[in-house]
Amino acid sequence: MNPIPGGAEAPAEQALIDRAAHYPEHASLNDLTAEALLRVTSREGVDFATVLLFDRFQKSPQHGTFIGRINSFWRAGETRTPQIRATVVIAPGALYDERPEFGSDIQLIQEVAARFGCQTAVIPVGGTGSLMDNARRICDWLARRSDEAIILVSLSKGGADTKLAMRMPDSESLFRKALAWVNVCGPLNGSPLVNWVLANRWRTLYFRAKCRLQRRDFQFIADLRHKSGGPLDCSLSLPPSIKLVSLIGFPLRRHMTTRFSRFCHRTLATQGPSDGTTLLSDLGTWPGAIFPAWGMDHYFRPEKEARKLVAAVFQFLAEELSVVG
Repeated sequence: MNPIPGGAEAPAEQALIDRAAHYPEHASLNDLTAEALLRVTSREGVDFATVLLFDRFQKSPQHGTFIGRINSFWRAGETRTPQIRATVVIAPGALYDERPEFGSDIQLIQEVAARFGCQTAVIPVGGTGSLMDNARRICDWLARRSDEAIILVSLSKGGADTKLAMRMPDSESLFRKALAWVNVCGPLNGSPLVNWVLANRWRTLYFRAKCRLQRRDFQFIADLRHKSGGPLDCSLSLPPSIKLVSLIGFPLRRHMTTRFSRFCHRTLATQGPSDGTTLLSDLGTWPGAIFPAWGMDHYFRPEKEARKLVAAVFQFLAEELSVVG
């Protein structure tokens, strides 16, 4: 099995894949707890732990069928693009309004949605807004909309903003229009990278000073601390009407293509597999269907494969939600 449909893995990578498939310990996803994954990482290295978790997701009764369907659409490509009767609403990630490279994911979603006949809208959250402020903006925006059906797509920090929005008063009635939520690389439990910053006084002072110079509120970083009593140290209260699909990168070291992404992945490596921001061991606490995106990092690269994957998810939703025009 090639992790990316139609892809060809390097020999060393294929050896890891084959070894993980026959690894005698932690035979099921439920057996591969966060503690067990940390032990595997310490003993075998973070790359093998990532491949092992990927393999167990593929074989999981909870996620395996869903993963297989997405892979089938991914392999086939856009042989057909059913017209979906819904508006695609995007909750963007951090700095989307300041840095074009982060805002480009919005355009990717818009372009794919257009091929499925969907209009799109972007919720005007703050690119450096706190989680609570952005959660209120999401709720206020939804309250002003009509009763049209929507598919909510959150990008990176937009997933954390959306999680808190779903805990706001009257959120169930506000989100009743949402047929599905596609969470793209959202750190729903926060990121241990923030804990790394906050654990050292000098690092904290450095990032505070940097935010001050850039006229940003440091709170938008501090909010994303991993558990530890932070805003995201809570369960996800998913309204019953919403189908949640999470797309999360499963990269190895060699898949990290920028100096910054390699630094982030290396910093988190002792804590287990990650996409460079989100610990993959957190996924066991998330509701809904999860697709492990092989070789992609937190910024959902490479873009060509990301575009195909998003299209595959839209095809899945068209069938699953019966919203074809």
